[in-house]
Amino acid sequence: MKKKVLVGMSGGVDSSVAAYLLKKEGYEVIGVTMDLWSFKDYGGGESKESAPFEDARAVAEQLNIPHYLVDFKERFKHYVVNNFKEEYMKGRTPNPCVVCNTKIKWKDLYDKALELGCDYISTGHYAKIAYDEKTGFYNLLRGDDHRKDQSYFLYGVTQESLSKTLFPLQGVEKSEVRKIAEKIGLKTAEKKESQEICFIPDNDYKRFLNENIKDFKNLIKPGKMVDNEGKDINRKHDGYPFYTVGQRKGLGGGFPLPMYVKEIDSKKNIVKISTKEHLYKNRVKVSKLSWIGEIPREGEEYSAKIRFNTEDKPCRLEFIDDDNLIIVFENDVYAVAPGQSAVIYKGNIVMGGGVIDS
Repeated sequence: MKKKVLVGMSGGVDSSVAAYLLKKEGYEVIGVTMDLWSFKDYGGGESKESAPFEDARAVAEQLNIPHYLVDFKERFKHYVVNNFKEEYMKGRTPNPCVVCNTKIKWKDLYDKALELGCDYISTGHYAKIAYDEKTGFYNLLRGDDHRKDQSYFLYGVTQESLSKTLFPLQGVEKSEVRKIAEKIGLKTAEKKESQEICFIPDNDYKRFLNENIKDFKNLIKPGKMVDNEGKDINRKHDGYPFYTVGQRKGLGGGFPLPMYVKEIDSKKNIVKISTKEHLYKNRVKVSKLSWIGEIPREGEEYSAKIRFNTEDKPCRLEFIDDDNLIIVFENDVYAVAPGQSAVIYKGNIVMGGGVIDS
């Protein structure tokens, strides 16, 4: 009897090819597109490209598989969008893709897969899964195409969900995915990749916060900018949510050396700036920990990433309690931004991670 798999189809080339490969391998494939947000909800103009649902439906028809649209808008707003707004109001830099994967794709979509009688859930993520017979855990590993590896965003997936997940693109490079889509004539073969957060399609965070947080203009006012010693430099910032640690643009000119955002104090409405050398540190506090399988141990060697588009760096761990730890890096890391995800690796295995506090 064929195993049944639900494929989350975003309307992009990756999930389209994932569905094709699974069908080719003999699975009974069901395509599902999540309805998460609309332009009328959050603004940002209308997309010039066809809607994700339309593209996913067209691919499903080409592959001759059933396709459904599921409405997760309220759940997405509650877990992802509200968290995004709350974090920015605290002067932090959130990672909505991590929250979406944890709370929506591998919770709500996973539950939908079970409801439809599916044995597995699948997406077009570039990551790998391997079962470890010694530990009895399913491990999440980096994808073979390290330039596209998305394991960083998946550290919150549970062991139960991972055991029921398939990543058909785990051994495929992005260039090959395009070639497969072109060869079989998929509508999404030439579709561009989205580089921005999905619910802010114009990439204008200032507009989004202004339009989607009640009384934002009354709550957020210009405030002091101070130097590394905390001295007022007689400049005003536009509003602390519009800045992130490591930012250089938007600070004004006239400084003898390039200046960067070092810290954001939302309670005092202060943005601290400094030269680049003051943005390095080797101790990073992390909370809201989530472990996929084995829990890391103090005294062992690991590596960690403090943002997606950086390399992981050697580190060791100091646990404060079950939900808080300090990552001690072998060498200083640059521009640690509270609200971002810190993800911990053992070789190519993703151990888990948490949210950066300081």
